[in-house]
Amino acid sequence: MSGIIFTSKVDFWIAFVLCLVLLAMISIPLWEWIQGDKRSRKKSILLALILTPFIALIVIPVFGIKYTLTDSQLQVDNGFSTEYIELADISHITPTRNALSAPALSLDRIEIRYKDDRVLISPKYKSHFYQEIKVRNPNIVIGYKND
Repeated sequence: MSGIIFTSKVDFWIAFVLCLVLLAMISIPLWEWIQGDKRSRKKSILLALILTPFIALIVIPVFGIKYTLTDSQLQVDNGFSTEYIELADISHITPTRNALSAPALSLDRIEIRYKDDRVLISPKYKSHFYQEIKVRNPNIVIGYKND
């Protein structure tokens, strides 16, 4: 079996908030550039340079979050780093709406428990994810929560 890539589900409201933040971060220096005098333009350029890394911190995860299921591992890529989880170490998978920080762009999440740790992910097609992970490790317990 080869690796299957699952993209993150994206909630509309999360995408909307991220777009508003990005729009504000881009618009403020641009507005000052257009409306300001020479001193203000220098300030606008400096502000744009300062905000650029923060814009990257928002944009990179949006396009970089993916979950790759191989024969022996679940690879959780958040756009900046990849966490490798051995399928043999996974004990439980449970649906959740936990809002803790996670490599997920939706609150419709899956909590994956392995060893003494856990990770929250939000694959776009959860049922397909469940099927594929169960094929690779039939010992994984898939739980159900009433949210």
